[in-house]
Amino acid sequence: MSNIATTKRTRNSASFADVIVFIVSFALFVFGLYLFGAGFFGAAGTEFWLFWAGLLASCFAFLIPIVYHWVVDRKA
Repeated sequence: MSNIATTKRTRNSASFADVIVFIVSFALFVFGLYLFGAGFFGAAGTEFWLFWAGLLASCFAFLIPIVYHWVVDRKA
């Protein structure tokens, strides 16, 4: 077995910034899902771009909290 040591967080409650990051990320994810659907029923010629915009928006929705916590935990 490997012995992986990670840093422990000093507090177990969410800060105001954690809540804001969650709300922004969730809104971006839901908007990405909307764009996925719009890609199937969009105007002719825009289906491809709407679908990929939804894919990118959903990816960024997951990337935002990852980068945020990487920056915050690096300062600690």
